[in-house]
Amino acid sequence: MSMLTNRPIVAVSLFLLGAVIVVPAAHVLAAAPDPAAAEKRSDDAVRQGNTARQAGRIDEAIAHYREALREQPERYEPRILLADTLRRAGRLAEAKKEYDAAVSLDRSRPEGFAGQALLLRAAYDYDGAAAIITAALPLVGATGRPDLLLNLGETRRKQGRVEDAAVLFGRVLEARSGDPLVRAGMARVAEDRGDLKEALAQWDLYLEARPGDQAAGLRRRELLEIDASLRALRDAAERSPGPAVFTELGRLLSVAGDAAGATTAFRSALSLDRESIDARRGLALALAARGDRPGAAAEFKEVLKRRPGDGVALYNLVALARADGNPAAEERAWKDLLAARPDDLYASRGFVGFLERRGPEALSRAAGSPPPPGPSVSGLRVMALIDAAAGRFSEAGEALYQALRADPTEPWTLEVANEVLSMQPTLLREIGGDAQAEAARLEQEGKGDDGALLPLMARLTLLAGRQSEALILARRAVAAAPGSAVAHSLLGELYQSVARDAVRALEELRLAAAGDSPRMTALADLSLALLRSGHPGEAEDVARKGLLARPGAAPLLSLLGASLADQGDLEGGAAAYAAALREDPADNFGLARGQYPLMLGALGRQVEARQALRGEVPPIPEMLYREAWAYARDSYRDRTFNGQDWMAWRDHYRGALEDPQAAYTAIAAMLASLGDPYSRLRDPEESAAVYLARRGGPARPDPLGRNPPSGQTVVTGDLPGGLGYIKISNLADPKVVAGIRAALAGMRDKDGIVLDLRGNTGGFTRSADAIGDLLAGPGKPAGVDVDGDGAITLVTGGEGAVTASPLVVLVDGQTGSAAERLARTLETSGRATLVGDPTHGKGLTQASRVLQGGMTVLVSAGEMLGADGRPLQGRGLRPRQRPAPAP
Repeated sequence: MSMLTNRPIVAVSLFLLGAVIVVPAAHVLAAAPDPAAAEKRSDDAVRQGNTARQAGRIDEAIAHYREALREQPERYEPRILLADTLRRAGRLAEAKKEYDAAVSLDRSRPEGFAGQALLLRAAYDYDGAAAIITAALPLVGATGRPDLLLNLGETRRKQGRVEDAAVLFGRVLEARSGDPLVRAGMARVAEDRGDLKEALAQWDLYLEARPGDQAAGLRRRELLEIDASLRALRDAAERSPGPAVFTELGRLLSVAGDAAGATTAFRSALSLDRESIDARRGLALALAARGDRPGAAAEFKEVLKRRPGDGVALYNLVALARADGNPAAEERAWKDLLAARPDDLYASRGFVGFLERRGPEALSRAAGSPPPPGPSVSGLRVMALIDAAAGRFSEAGEALYQALRADPTEPWTLEVANEVLSMQPTLLREIGGDAQAEAARLEQEGKGDDGALLPLMARLTLLAGRQSEALILARRAVAAAPGSAVAHSLLGELYQSVARDAVRALEELRLAAAGDSPRMTALADLSLALLRSGHPGEAEDVARKGLLARPGAAPLLSLLGASLADQGDLEGGAAAYAAALREDPADNFGLARGQYPLMLGALGRQVEARQALRGEVPPIPEMLYREAWAYARDSYRDRTFNGQDWMAWRDHYRGALEDPQAAYTAIAAMLASLGDPYSRLRDPEESAAVYLARRGGPARPDPLGRNPPSGQTVVTGDLPGGLGYIKISNLADPKVVAGIRAALAGMRDKDGIVLDLRGNTGGFTRSADAIGDLLAGPGKPAGVDVDGDGAITLVTGGEGAVTASPLVVLVDGQTGSAAERLARTLETSGRATLVGDPTHGKGLTQASRVLQGGMTVLVSAGEMLGADGRPLQGRGLRPRQRPAPAP
């Protein structure tokens, strides 16, 4: 029967049913809901939801909890389970509705209020979270009140109000003397105070209650190691006092958070050697940590007398002047910083941010002043930024034109161009008109192209979004001036970004970097391209060649660090990153600030890694916000920014960010406007827990089926039938690629290998790709990604596969993110068969930028597609075989 003949029958049936108005009482009683049956159905749905959540099937778990609530809408427990699962899945708006509903259902229970506070904490609104808990305390029962006090204590601790947190944790102890969570909170408070003895005592008490918490046990071991090192240094200082011993003692005390002890140690070092820069800088930082701003400022000025241009000293003097509320002193400090470090783009932006905060008059005055001293291109960049901020776009365009004409491939100039053009897109036409007018003038004078105009025209065409035309112009530039390093650099860049041809890109970048005195930009581009294609040894050679000509070049030091780390030399990588940060503490290149802590963590120096994550340049509120805004502008995959004007966010909080906390709240709100749960702000504690954790405990999954960050990263074994077994518990450990290389090398004679990715929630995309290269070899299809510029067909790289043994990959519902990427590479390349349950379905990939102070901006920069061309987000990979065999 056709759909057309069905419809009238249905309509009549519904009409007839609607006409039955009088229903016998017996029928009403028979149809009445059965409370016991509804409760059973609700219980069953909750159990199914819990099982699904443990298996990583989050959407399924949410559906079951909603089913439980349909059966019993007034039931509190499934409401809280639903809210908590939504929150963990990043669906914060939905979670808020459910927490609000839970509070309405029962205001005497703490979970709903605690959930509301957690959501505000996730938005870095600590005062708002504290207000919710404070208001809830009189409402909840006596048994639930300690839970709220614990939540409030942790909120205040994260806010930096350590003494308030200590008082609150003490109140919880009065009610629950054996509560291990309070002991953990008090241990962290003691760590924040720099009181190692008390921290160890509290961790001991915590571990008595929870001896199986391997992360806490490893953290306690970290503190024991620092404590032992401090005792050894104190003994050495007593036996043979010397400036080096006292300086190292001060450094370790600073790492441990003991600013008072560090101050004493550094002063002892300076009493023996007044010219020690390290001791002087350490003393200044320790005084700043103690809140002694005048003392810190005096010591930073002493550092500058001995080492003019010291970035740490100059940035801290800016922050100290700002904290004192002295705009005249702050302006002098910014100008001193720019004069000493003219190529520091972060400083240039910071100075403009200061002028914007001071108001239009300050901007107009600066716009009419001569450019800051320094190389001409550096001055042009600063003036372009100042003029644009002052609304003088014609002047900004002229400065930008001159800077781009000097070198249209210089990265800092390109960043300024992006910033200015995002403020005034029509300016690009004016700059293009200037270039065309100059070309016409040269032609009229019979001079022709001087070798700079064609690369400039190609760059301007690319900025206008005409990618194919830009590529043609870049080829013409190389043909017209085959010896031009700038032209080869530009063509190599366009082969990468437009043609997606890595082989030809490398050829052009090698030509750009050839010669006895190549440009640093060309060397950095070549080294980076070699790293991305899986050739870290060659990348190291290029970086070292550049450092011979440009000693202390921070970008090359960063690339040297990356190439050494990729080859397994973590000590060398850490040393190179540390050197890069000494030369450029603002990390304009955007690599060392995030990678140096990872190297320290991988070397087992977790406490130092956590301090390195925060860095030595103080967080300046407007700089934090503007850097996060620019990073999202340049990286976010959706170029409509969730259908909003991203420029409007740039000045949304101008003049309103009084301190870093206000900046974090603003950044969180800005990123939340993208409507993407993965684009967010991550605090240093979360980063440390996942990426800097000491690893080595059992790789057993947690109650949700996820491998813990503290578990052993690579586990190997033998299986029956001559098979080898390799479990990768995470891809967040910087040592994972080296571990897999060693494991595969030991299994070359195996008849097959089982690679276990179950419970692996992800980590670094780069590690996933490197492991794929080790298993598949170069030149194999690795899948398709989509970023803001369109689809990218990926191909494996590297030097060659370590083994050709048949491969099976085990996956489950918790295999996510970078682990899914690795599984996709191995399946797409034909290298492996996937076995197990559908994977988690986290197909969006994030780029990250560590801000000064340790916060990390995460932005969804791309997404992975499956073999069918559909996004993996929310679907995951679908193995052809299940269930997975037990290892």
